[in-house]
Amino acid sequence: MRTLSESLLPKDTHLKLKGSNPGDILEELLMPLRQDSRVRDWEGFRSSIIATPPAVSPGENSCSMTLHHSRSDTVTSLVLAVGRSQSESKSHLYFVAGIPSALNPEYLRVLGAISRVCQESESIKELLEVLTHAEFISCLEKGCSQ
Repeated sequence: MRTLSESLLPKDTHLKLKGSNPGDILEELLMPLRQDSRVRDWEGFRSSIIATPPAVSPGENSCSMTLHHSRSDTVTSLVLAVGRSQSESKSHLYFVAGIPSALNPEYLRVLGAISRVCQESESIKELLEVLTHAEFISCLEKGCSQ
């Protein structure tokens, strides 16, 4: 079983998203994956992510979460991207996950880990405060070990 840090690369961890609306933010998260060797069919992958309604959680402590995900054979292995958007009054965590259809157990494990982390106020606080890509990934990785 792969660890989250093997699938979520620092280049796909965006600690200061620039997009001003959900569509722009999703494209900002997806674009670095365009050249990712794990994505065998970019247009198919992008279309599958966009076509699947995201899971949205209003969250607590002024932090909400959006998860765009798709099981698709347009990727060869688990592909993840995450982003953080913060303003004075609201913070938002965004996740993109693509996984081949055949890897259902890994897919469920990763989505469960992200969900657990985003339900724990201490983990959310840490995700909003960390300064480096490595710290962000490490915080998410904790959810996989629970």
